[in-house]
Amino acid sequence: MKNIVKKAISVIMCAVILTVFCQPFCANAATESQLRSKVVSIASNEVGYTGTSTYCKYGEWYGYQGGWCTTFVLWCFYQAGESYDVDLYGKIVPSGGNCNSMLSWFENKGRYHKYGSDYTPKKGDIVFFDWSGNGSSQHVGIVTSVSGSTVYTIEGNCSGKVKSREYTKSGSKPYNNVSSIMGYGSPNYSSVSSGKSKTTTKKTTTTKKSTTTKKSTTTKKNTTKKSTTSKTTQSSSSTTKSSQSTTKDDTTATTETTTEAATEAAELTELSIYAATYDLQIGDSVTLEYSVEPSDAQAVVGYFCDDEGIIEIGSQGNITAIGEGTATVVVCANDDLYKQCDFVVTEAKAEVSTVDDTTATRKVVGTTEQEVATTERNVQSVLTRMGINVTQLSQYKQFYAIPIAIVGTTAIISLFVFTVRKIKNRKRNK
Repeated sequence: MKNIVKKAISVIMCAVILTVFCQPFCANAATESQLRSKVVSIASNEVGYTGTSTYCKYGEWYGYQGGWCTTFVLWCFYQAGESYDVDLYGKIVPSGGNCNSMLSWFENKGRYHKYGSDYTPKKGDIVFFDWSGNGSSQHVGIVTSVSGSTVYTIEGNCSGKVKSREYTKSGSKPYNNVSSIMGYGSPNYSSVSSGKSKTTTKKTTTTKKSTTTKKSTTTKKNTTKKSTTSKTTQSSSSTTKSSQSTTKDDTTATTETTTEAATEAAELTELSIYAATYDLQIGDSVTLEYSVEPSDAQAVVGYFCDDEGIIEIGSQGNITAIGEGTATVVVCANDDLYKQCDFVVTEAKAEVSTVDDTTATRKVVGTTEQEVATTERNVQSVLTRMGINVTQLSQYKQFYAIPIAIVGTTAIISLFVFTVRKIKNRKRNK
């Protein structure tokens, strides 16, 4: 009887151990089809969510509030990756940006397909739209399915909501017609399916090949040539020259290897952007500068903006205000790290004061109304850079406005009572 009990306990313990050790591998196992379906499923569950045109819960996750069609797409991929414990966000889709920078990210990886090419979009692909027909993308969504020439999608920030849409050849232009589709980004799901990370594998292989192989080759060459040194003086000098030549070549190769390894090791970990001001008037210019960590890391930096009628961006981040409105600028480094900010552009108002019949001078004047608006924008910019959500703060002001008013009123009454008592005490002392 005791033996039976012992055997039963042993079997149970083995089962528990196998379950514990196998569970991580089972949890990570996900096929490409499952990953695509998960992205679409998560997006579908969000249909109906309502924010505003510049505020959403996805922005809270991303750390930036503004136009949020790209933020919604990235959030869906992040959530799908979390479900299977694999990295989708930042691996098969970029870690940030706007429509144009995201499109460029897929182009650089050879995974962007223009509309009208031979490519047939798949469930879980990313679709880019050009509403205005100017050749740049103003909107992005997730493909849920395709039937013939009809494309079904789920998109964020459709008038402040998450909506499911369909695009046909006869649909209303531009928002339901396939003519507004620029192309598709095809995330490389296969590189991360079954829990394997393509990026990690590449890094490990490169390091081993570039460092270990070259160093071991150098050692073998030096050893061989030293051991075969001839007794003859002429042959000895010849061997020495040859050995010196080989040593120099090998040193160069090793230096190159070390440099490659150092460059590979110095990966970007942080990108920061900053400008002297974020509030501009038409005609103003400012430089949007950046810094990276570590400071010695090589960085290829690009600037993107979807609001072409508001600002112009030079290659070095020179911003020129050309029209009224709010423009979102995205800075990306090495197609990996992304940061973005808003520039608010207003029109400079002026009035003409006549000096005499032939001469007129022109001066820029700011009305009280303008000054108040400018002050409000400056305060909003400061609060935004401090990480405070100004939009959400204004939406819930009723919750803190009354308590602040009560505290302020109480303070004034207390001060008044204190002053009255002090005056009375002075009169009594007299």
